[in-house]
Amino acid sequence: TVDAARELIRLRCDNQNDFEGFAASPSQCRRKWYSLKYGYENLKRLKVTENPYD
Repeated sequence: TVDAARELIRLRCDNQNDFEGFAASPSQCRRKWYSLKYGYENLKRLKVTENPYD
């Protein structure tokens, strides 16, 4: 969502100096991307699925 993207941008700005000189490897970027992607897809699935305990 737009709010989530704005929050990530804000966090990036707030913490920029903590990671000065850091260089992520391509495999680190790939793993992070897939974990974010699948986590988001799982949240969407859970939100759509009816909760039997409600």
